[in-house]
Amino acid sequence: MIEKVNTATLKQQLCHYLGLARQGKEVLITNHKRIVARLLGEDVFTSRLPLREPTKPLSALKDIGGFGFRKDPLAEMKKERGER
Repeated sequence: MIEKVNTATLKQQLCHYLGLARQGKEVLITNHKRIVARLLGEDVFTSRLPLREPTKPLSALKDIGGFGFRKDPLAEMKKERGER
């Protein structure tokens, strides 16, 4: 069973709609009569997206290279905060 709820009602009755999702019902969240999100219970979510074993070891993540910062962002933040 699918329930539709607008964002204002969802805010007021969040526990109710979380309970519906926990029972396995799908809740469609609307904003100005357009569907913007879908609330699913844990069992429904995990059955649609199965977990897979990683194909590479965790140590391979260091080879990705980050976000391409030219300087260390933490050092820059500390420097900026020290100037205030």
